[in-house]
Amino acid sequence: MDFHYAAFTYLYEWVCYDRHFMDVLAFTRTSEPEPEVACKELISVAKHYDIIRNFKLEEETSRLLPAWNALKEIGKPVSPEDAKESVSQLVESLRGPYGLDLWSAASKFLWMRFQSPIVIYDSITWDWMCRKGGCPRGGGYDGFYDAWQRKFAENEAEILTACKELKELSTATKFFGPDKPTKEDFEATVSSGWFAERVFDHAILNEV
Repeated sequence: MDFHYAAFTYLYEWVCYDRHFMDVLAFTRTSEPEPEVACKELISVAKHYDIIRNFKLEEETSRLLPAWNALKEIGKPVSPEDAKESVSQLVESLRGPYGLDLWSAASKFLWMRFQSPIVIYDSITWDWMCRKGGCPRGGGYDGFYDAWQRKFAENEAEILTACKELKELSTATKFFGPDKPTKEDFEATVSSGWFAERVFDHAILNEV
């Protein structure tokens, strides 16, 4: 797997998209966003990650309001078991208004809010793990989560090396400037555990 390329592609994704999603939706803000702002951001996340089709309420501006109301009721997970429970809780809350079990959407929304220890559920990643001899045992998010963690651990040393080299890459400075991350923000991000986890996801998607 090409973790060096994946590190750079996720850096681009973070600079252009995830950084803003996370800023609006995360608890690091000094105040909770207004519902209209939060719903607009969730719509942007859903469109960017190609899950908007699952949210079929009529009004564009309020179609994600039930999702936002459910999301903000979930406390920050601090352990893998908390993460699994949080995703299951959000899936259950979304089932009523949207009529579907939205595992991928729930994990993506929660990841944008909390990052690690949430793991983003993706059927492409599931299929990749099965092809690599690490098929999730049992169904559902819990089995996916455990299998993903095992595969990440197998590749963690290479991923961290790629992230370290990205931090030292001179061309990465093109991301610094107005409305772009500062050098300090860039260095803190590429050194974080959640960034390495998303590099793994990108490496999988780049390989299939």
